[in-house]
Amino acid sequence: MANKAKKNNNFILDLIRPGVGKLLVILMAAYFIFTFISIRDRVQVNYYEVEEGSLVKQHEYTGLILREEEPVYSEASGNIYYYIADGRKVANGNYVYAIDESGDLTDYLESHSGELNTTDNEGMLKIRSELIADARMFSDSDYSTLYDTVTMLEMNAVENASLNMFSSLSDDIGSSGISYSSFPSLKSGTVCYYTDGYEGIDELSLNAELMDRTLYQRSTIKAGDLVDTNTAAYKLISGEEWKIAFMISEEDAEEFKDRTQVTVSFSDKGFSCRADFSLFYGTDRTVFGLLKLDSYMVQFTSERFIDFEIVTNNVSGLKIPDKSITTKEFFIIPSEYLAKDERNNTGFYIYTAGESGTEKEFVYVDIYSEENGYCYIEQDEDSLLKSGTSVVMEDSSQSYVIGALGSLTGVYNINKGYTVFRRVEPPAGQDQLESSNGYTIVAKNTAYGLSTYDHIVLDASQVEDDQILYR
Repeated sequence: MANKAKKNNNFILDLIRPGVGKLLVILMAAYFIFTFISIRDRVQVNYYEVEEGSLVKQHEYTGLILREEEPVYSEASGNIYYYIADGRKVANGNYVYAIDESGDLTDYLESHSGELNTTDNEGMLKIRSELIADARMFSDSDYSTLYDTVTMLEMNAVENASLNMFSSLSDDIGSSGISYSSFPSLKSGTVCYYTDGYEGIDELSLNAELMDRTLYQRSTIKAGDLVDTNTAAYKLISGEEWKIAFMISEEDAEEFKDRTQVTVSFSDKGFSCRADFSLFYGTDRTVFGLLKLDSYMVQFTSERFIDFEIVTNNVSGLKIPDKSITTKEFFIIPSEYLAKDERNNTGFYIYTAGESGTEKEFVYVDIYSEENGYCYIEQDEDSLLKSGTSVVMEDSSQSYVIGALGSLTGVYNINKGYTVFRRVEPPAGQDQLESSNGYTIVAKNTAYGLSTYDHIVLDASQVEDDQILYR
C-alpha cells in the first residue's frame, strides 16, 4: 500500500512540475518585457536644481549731464599754469592759474623738467581709476576712445608738472627774478579744464541733435598751453546739484509716467543711488527723462555723456530657467461648489447610486489653484471628477457639469524619476512673472509649487505629463 501511495504522489508532482516551470518562464518573460519597455520609454533629459535668487530689471540709457557751470576767461596772454588739479574744489579768492607773459617761466621749467615729472600716490590712483573706466567703455567699433585716453594721460602728466612747479620750485623761481601773473577764483566751486559749448545748455533748450555723441567736441586746456586774453582758462562748476537728461521711448515713458523717484545704477563707477525723476519734451518734441541728483557730482566733472541704468524691479524668490516654464490645461470648476468633509479635506460632491437611491458622495481632490472664481483640478479620466461629471452644491441640488478648461503656468518636477507638473506663481507684490537674462524669479513655499533644491526639467518642451526619465 505504501508503494502505491508513493507512486500516486510522484504522479501528482510530475503533473505539477511542468506547470511551475512554465509559470516561472512566463513571470521572467513578463519581467524582462516590462524592464525593456520601461527602459525604452525612458527619456534622458537635462535637469536644473532650483535655487534662490533675485532678478533686477533695468533699462539702459545714455544721458547728457547738465550742471551749473561757466567758463572763466584768461585775463592775460601767455603760457598758462595751474595751482589746482582738475576736478578739485577751489574757495573764493584762492589762486587757480598763472600766466607767463614773458616766456621766462616756461624756459625755466623746460630746463628743470626732471624735477617736475613726478606723480604722487593720489595722482597715480586718479590715473589708474580713469584707465579702468576707459577700459570698460572701450569698443572695437569705436577706436576714438583710445585717442581720448592718450589725451587724458598727457593732461595728467602736464598737470602734475604744473602742480609740482608751484609746490617744489616756487622759491627757486622767485629767487631767479622770473615774473608771472597769478589769478584767483572769484567764487567757490569745482575747477575743470575743458569746455565744450554745453555750459549754457539746460533742459529747456534740449533736442535730439544735442544728444548725438558723434557730433560732440570738447576743447581741452593743458598746463603750458599758450592762451590769449578772453579765451577760456578753465570752467567753474557751482554747487553739488546736477542733472542727467536722456531720450526715452514712448513705451518706457508710459511705464515711468507715475514715478517721481527711481534707482539709478552707474555700473562703471560701481554704485547706485536714488534720484528725482520727471518727463519733459525737448524743443523738437522729443520725449526726455530727467534725473535730478544732489551728490556724487564731483565724480563726473570730466564727463558730459554718461551711460547708466534705471532699476525698475528687484524681486527675490526661486530662480528657474525660462525654458523650464510651460503651461498645462486643467478642469475649472466654480469655487462656489468647493466643499470640505468632516476631516477638513477639500473636494466636491457628486451624485452616485446608493442602496436607498441617488445620494451625494464627497470626492477628495487636489486644488492646484483657486483664482477668478474657479478651482483648477487635474484632468484625469480615471477619476470620479472627469469630463461630463456633475458636481453639486453641498446644501442644494444646484449642479455644474465638468468640461471647461483653464491653463496654469508651471514646470515639470522630476524628483521621483518621472514628470510631475508643479505650478509657479509671481513673487509677492508682482502681478506677473518677469524674466531677465534667460531666468525667471517665482514665489517659494506655494501650494503645489517648488522648493529649493527641487530638480526640474531644463527644457519643458522635451517632455510630457507622467513621463519616466533618467538623468
